[in-house]
Amino acid sequence: MEYGWIMLLILAVMGGVIAYLGDKIGSRVGKRKIKLFGMRPKYSSILITIITGVSIAAVTLGVMSVLSKNVRIALFGMHQLQLQKAELEQQRDRLLEQARALGLEMEEKNNLLAANENLLRHQEQQLADANDRIRVTQLDLQQTQAARDDVSRQLTIVQVARDEMMARNNQLNTENKELEATQARMNHTIGLLDERIKLLNDKMTDIREGQVLFRVGEVLASKVIDANADESQIRSSLGEMLAQTNTRIREHLGITNENAVVLYISQDEIDQTVQALHAAKGSKLIRLTAAGNIILGEPALVHLETFDNQLIYHKNEIVHEEHFQASEVNGSAEYIVFRFLHEVNQQAVKKGILPDPLTGNVGSLTATEMFDTIQRIKSSGDGDIILRAVARTDIYTAGPLDIDIAVRSYGTP
Repeated sequence: MEYGWIMLLILAVMGGVIAYLGDKIGSRVGKRKIKLFGMRPKYSSILITIITGVSIAAVTLGVMSVLSKNVRIALFGMHQLQLQKAELEQQRDRLLEQARALGLEMEEKNNLLAANENLLRHQEQQLADANDRIRVTQLDLQQTQAARDDVSRQLTIVQVARDEMMARNNQLNTENKELEATQARMNHTIGLLDERIKLLNDKMTDIREGQVLFRVGEVLASKVIDANADESQIRSSLGEMLAQTNTRIREHLGITNENAVVLYISQDEIDQTVQALHAAKGSKLIRLTAAGNIILGEPALVHLETFDNQLIYHKNEIVHEEHFQASEVNGSAEYIVFRFLHEVNQQAVKKGILPDPLTGNVGSLTATEMFDTIQRIKSSGDGDIILRAVARTDIYTAGPLDIDIAVRSYGTP
């Protein structure tokens, strides 16, 4: 505000001085009857007045252009502003079009999700039917194995009888041939039964290799426990985590019986974990992981893993920073972001954050954050840039890695 008043004061003073000088010069020209450019004194005085007015306007514009960047832009940069406005309107239209495309994609994914849910219910019904077929097949297998054992015992008796008949004289050759024929038929029967047993075993294997709910090593639950607590509190915390995980898996399977137990872990492992935590100090991270591939319809075998839960990054600490040249950035903003996030993940794992056993990731960005970062890179200009990942909060061993990504031109603070 003070700057504006000073500029107005300067313009007023200079305008007044120029007007005064013009008036003096015009008066002298009129009194002395001086002719300019061959004109009469009257017209010479008018010309001086016009020149004075033009000078006032020129000096006013010159001073305002020197003292104000906005005036310079209004006088000489209006075309550039109009071009920038047109470019921004084009970007707005592209963003609106992308938003509509994302809306259509979200609608398609919602429809696909509904279809998958219907397919899941259908597969669950198929699984129930398959379990019924397994029970029938198991009964058939038991009966077939019993028949095979019976035939094997009969074959043993026939072989003993054959050996006895072989020791007899040649008068029993006819009976011996009959016994050999019987043995051949029984061997053929045993072969057929063995093939049926193999077929039934293969069928059971195919049925049991059904939908995998959780893969080996997958983290089902995690919890931070204070190892300084007494043994009963530690055991209670572990029991609470196991109960919550059992409820979550039971609800996922659609089991309505609240007392149903689908999670299985040995009591010895629980006792050993409690003793190890009680003997330790500080904060510990407990992970409940799948001991093997958990198939739909089978019990979930799990085991416990213990880790030190240490502070890895403080809030606002730089996790990773990387310089990208302009030649790398042009037309490759998406690739730059994915490469940078990969390096951030590697640095965080090296620092001590536990990754997901299946994906190897320690965190993730939302689609909105990803799109915003890409747009900021594209809007940063044609020069080199620096990407910086900064921790939003204090981050411990348990993770996840929650970061903000800053985009700035190279050479700026």
